[in-house]
Amino acid sequence: MFARLRRYAGALLGHRAIVLVGLALVAAQLGYRAWALSGSWFYFDDLAFMSRAMNLPFGWHYLFESYGGHLMPAGFAATWLLTKWAVYDWTPWWVVLLALQGLAGVGMLRLLLSCFGRRPFVLVLLTGYLAYVFTLPAGLWWAAGINQLPLQVALVFGLHAHLAYLRTARIRHLVATLAWTTAGLLFYEKTLLLFGVYAILALGWFCTGNTPERLRGLWSGYRAGIVAHSVLAAGYLAAYVAWGLDFSPSNSGGQSWTPIVWNLVAVACLPAVVGGPLTWEPLTVGSIADPSQLVQLASWLLVGGVAWYGQRTRTLSARAWWLLAFTLFANVALLASARANIVGPDIAREYRYQTESGALFVLCLGLAFLPLRGAVEVNELRPDVPRSYERRSLVALATLAVTTVAMVSSTRYVDLWQQRNPTRAYIDEVRHSLATAPDPPVPLVDTGVPTSLLWAFRYPENAYSHLFRPWASETRYPRQSIDRLYMFDDQGRLAPVVIPPTRRMVPAAGCGYPLTGARTRIPLDGPVIGGGWWIQMGYASPRPVSLRVTAGDDVHDLDLPKGLHNVFVQASGQFQAVTVSGYPRRNDLCVVDVTLGIPVPGVTAP
Repeated sequence: MFARLRRYAGALLGHRAIVLVGLALVAAQLGYRAWALSGSWFYFDDLAFMSRAMNLPFGWHYLFESYGGHLMPAGFAATWLLTKWAVYDWTPWWVVLLALQGLAGVGMLRLLLSCFGRRPFVLVLLTGYLAYVFTLPAGLWWAAGINQLPLQVALVFGLHAHLAYLRTARIRHLVATLAWTTAGLLFYEKTLLLFGVYAILALGWFCTGNTPERLRGLWSGYRAGIVAHSVLAAGYLAAYVAWGLDFSPSNSGGQSWTPIVWNLVAVACLPAVVGGPLTWEPLTVGSIADPSQLVQLASWLLVGGVAWYGQRTRTLSARAWWLLAFTLFANVALLASARANIVGPDIAREYRYQTESGALFVLCLGLAFLPLRGAVEVNELRPDVPRSYERRSLVALATLAVTTVAMVSSTRYVDLWQQRNPTRAYIDEVRHSLATAPDPPVPLVDTGVPTSLLWAFRYPENAYSHLFRPWASETRYPRQSIDRLYMFDDQGRLAPVVIPPTRRMVPAAGCGYPLTGARTRIPLDGPVIGGGWWIQMGYASPRPVSLRVTAGDDVHDLDLPKGLHNVFVQASGQFQAVTVSGYPRRNDLCVVDVTLGIPVPGVTAP
């Protein structure tokens, strides 16, 4: 009797230890992510997100505007709140990303325990999920993380609730499943893939017979769930097509799926599930998977060997991989229709396009080797088949090896991400330049920041007036300015404007063009068309004078001081001469130079 009690107490302590060790693993991952995030900063789309939040009123248009094909009202709401609270202050933003990753980690532990019970192999699966690089690239970048990490949360908590519904058919579990899924959809349209994952899990483990029999069984046992899931999926899809879809899913631009499949699966996914890719191909800031041929070959053999071994020793192992196969297929289709046809198939080597693969791989691995609790069809051991690769020491050694390699892969990615992001240095220099500039507010050309920070096609989100709203009291954006006009160079240093001459005034004898008669026409050496132009007009005047300058569609009324000065004015439209009018009959002002061009920053003081 006492021996039995000791065994029971030991089992209880062992079960409790699994939970505690699992939580410790989650905490360890959060410590690593906190280090990685604290050295990160805003990048690219983050600037566009903050620009929108600073310049658009909070409302339907702001929340439901499609952004690169993404419909993410909850993500935009979170961005709006953080922008109002901590614009250009990275700490609160990365704390939110860390909290979401922590929630996903705890949810994965809870899901694995629900699936397979409190057994040591659950810790192996959890370690893989936490160590893999799949969620790292998105997790370091606000614009990607506020989409992708809520998808992780919806996946683990939604699946947990869905399993409870499949086991009990209770409506409260169905409501929880729909609630978690809806929450994910508010952040990221790709959460729609969860409906496929839910269906595969139900078809594969909670009904029996051939396919028609399984479908009839599901309809008989889970009719309310099928209807509710269908209504939510169809309703959201209709909303996405109306407000979020800005590309044609059928238009792949002739892009072959073969290189996308190769890059997504063979080059990125399979090496990552054994700890890779180890090596990266750096981009401007981020990096894409670039495993060596040896790492690729090793991953194919290892994953293939594990799948073969599971099929040989278990009765239902093969169907476990349907979950991952479904999402990989969906990712290939999405990339072919929305991304690869624009930037090429190498985009499939970016892990932020398959962040869910790590979570689904560990679930598939568990389903391939363990019985799913409460399932109608149970994955059992095949009789009389040796299981020589399941010794605890061997599994522990393999887990340690994969985790170590994954940490190397992750750290190399983090180093590249932190070292190659120019945004913080640029914004800090802008802040310093404005704080130390003489005679504020500083007159600025309202141009865009360098394209290395934000693409020009995001105009006006990339414009100074939008991005530098926190320093509105220190800046102004005139259409005209006398002598003083500035821009920021590529490092964020304040510099006087230079107008490279696209057009110049036709030379004239004497001082240039004296202002005589009712108006003076100053011809240029070629036609002008379009917008974005500035004119630098040099003049000499013995006394102050008021006048009007017309440059195409732009009209400027100016009060000019006496002396030798330069006046800068905007110009647009179609024209071939600058007209000066509205001046007094006797003024003695002479225009000595006119230059038209796109302004650039000049040389800054050392």
